[in-house]
Amino acid sequence: MRVFSRKNDHGVEVYDAELNLVRTFAVPPRSTYKEPGSEGHAVPASRDRLFYATDTAVLKVDPEGREQWRFELGARGPNCGVSYTDVALSADDTRLWVYAPNAMADRGRPDEWIVLDAATGAPLTRHELPTVGHGGDHVALSDGRMLLEVGEGQDGVQIYLAGPGTPPHDYGWGDRSLHGVSPDETRFVTVGHDTDDLIVHAFPSGDTLFTVTLPDFGFADDEDDLFLEWSPGFLDDDTVIAVVLGVDEEEDTDWWRHFRVDARTGEVLGELEITTINQYDLDVLGDGTYVITDTDGTLRRM
Repeated sequence: MRVFSRKNDHGVEVYDAELNLVRTFAVPPRSTYKEPGSEGHAVPASRDRLFYATDTAVLKVDPEGREQWRFELGARGPNCGVSYTDVALSADDTRLWVYAPNAMADRGRPDEWIVLDAATGAPLTRHELPTVGHGGDHVALSDGRMLLEVGEGQDGVQIYLAGPGTPPHDYGWGDRSLHGVSPDETRFVTVGHDTDDLIVHAFPSGDTLFTVTLPDFGFADDEDDLFLEWSPGFLDDDTVIAVVLGVDEEEDTDWWRHFRVDARTGEVLGELEITTINQYDLDVLGDGTYVITDTDGTLRRM
């Protein structure tokens, strides 16, 4: 099972499989549009090191915060916009993949997808991307390959697949958001940028296996303020969890409901009777369990 960690005001908290807190790594405050700070992070299976990005560099540190290596990205320019660097470890923890939103950071060069040696920080591969992204999200695959989603704001979303020694494959959609790969790595799930459908694709081809839309969940197709949220995922090989978000205009509040979808046929199997603090706070682990945050901030695996 993957290492579970989260960033909060205290730093990056790292947990064991039972969600007991193992340690907390001190990192700079979160980066914002105006203020520099820490951005994406990754923790190896040993849980004794932290990789994290700032607005100018990627670092590896020990539990005491001592720097083991630093890879410089370069300073953000005076015309920088929202630009958030993401990092992720390969499945065997030997490589660190870095998405650097150079265009929005005003570094004077294109966006890059960089592969570093996790032990030394030495660059192994650098790919230029034709994106102007605000940020990225990675999904590691068991054979060393990596999926990357690049969010370009109103301009859409791009999805790429690469291996340690292979160039990125561009899926070419431009309007689909990536939300995980099935545990057996035969399928992956996306949601449309306009939040009106969910598609399960064959992996790695990207061919559509089925599409689910709001009427499949029992809602009218033309209802205003109703969305398929950007937060589904594979509960296990057979089940996708989808989230429908609605807006109550009279009360000026949001509501959300979690649904189980058959990951092989697209049949909606019913509602997952669960309460979460927001529409994103359900992290599926792929083994039939998931993690939510209790009202007191405690993590619970269910």
